[in-house]
Amino acid sequence: MKKQWIAYTTNSLLICSMLVGCSSKPQPTTETSVGNDQGCTDKAILSQLKNDGTPEFVLEGTYYTLPLEASKLIDAGWSLETEQYDAQDVSLQPGERIYGELTKGDQKIDVAIVNDGAEPCNPAQDGTVIELEYSADKNLPNPDFFVTINGINCAMSNEALQKALEGVEGYALNSAGNIDINQTMDEDEIATYKVILSDDFTAVTLASDNIFEFKDYQPQEMKEQQSNEKIAAYKETTKAEMEPYAQDFNAIVEGFDEDLSVGFYSEGTVWGEEVAEYKLIAGTPLASDVSLYVVEDQSGQLYCVNNQILNEDGTVSTAIELQEGDQIKVWGYASQYLELQEGLKIIVVQPGMIECNGKLEILDQNLRVD
Repeated sequence: MKKQWIAYTTNSLLICSMLVGCSSKPQPTTETSVGNDQGCTDKAILSQLKNDGTPEFVLEGTYYTLPLEASKLIDAGWSLETEQYDAQDVSLQPGERIYGELTKGDQKIDVAIVNDGAEPCNPAQDGTVIELEYSADKNLPNPDFFVTINGINCAMSNEALQKALEGVEGYALNSAGNIDINQTMDEDEIATYKVILSDDFTAVTLASDNIFEFKDYQPQEMKEQQSNEKIAAYKETTKAEMEPYAQDFNAIVEGFDEDLSVGFYSEGTVWGEEVAEYKLIAGTPLASDVSLYVVEDQSGQLYCVNNQILNEDGTVSTAIELQEGDQIKVWGYASQYLELQEGLKIIVVQPGMIECNGKLEILDQNLRVD
């Protein structure tokens, strides 16, 4: 997704770019003399600019950098609106972002606001701006209203804008004839600074380099609906894949190879838990010290439940706590087996969901509601 966005913005900024409303603005054409050739001349404003790659701007005489606390702009008289939701009702979960518009009178700034904290937050009150776009006509009476790299402003002519920025590291004219200032992050070139040039307006976009660390906001009820749909599909898939093996778990072992991963479903009783270093587990165990629950299926066949899950950060943690005699239902995948000394081979299941004594536990992170 990240690389797709990079290619997308590099090759076609005007085709529904991230923060620019395509339908409301004309297509850029060739360079024009409309606008001023003079950038910012206010020494007090220019003295605030670092010009070192920091996403920085001066708005109504106040200097800001990204990331920026959204409340600072709200306190300065700006109001947040979002296209789909009432901003006051939005609760961003940690790691989520939402796109919106800051307005003040007839002025507008498009923004991406994120929750970079550990608790849910309202974007206007506790969110953080990591991307913004400001646009203005080239006949703007006050060219120092929005100042960025090298003192450029939206009132400058296209020719003057290109001349002012062409010496900046990462400068490039993209295929649409607009300016990108690229940074290399994780071996990818990302345009964290963009200038869209048109006959009668200029749009400037600034972005923090952490914009790809966040996912788009969805209301909790939508997440729950999607989660329920995923859970239902997961149950259906694992049951369907298990059906040919339901009466003979050994058939899974017999057909085992490195790529085998069979959807597994069982209703049974927990015998107990075993913890040891199982070197003879076929496949790749999550850790050398593997905790396994031994379970008897209602058909009388034995299998093991791998009691470890691999977290997104690469660490391993306990999946679930079960006790001898617990009545369980298991939905998961059998991609390993345990070979005992006497030659007995027992299926090892990586659980996605376990219902224990009537209570459902979701273990697969992809099925959970954030």
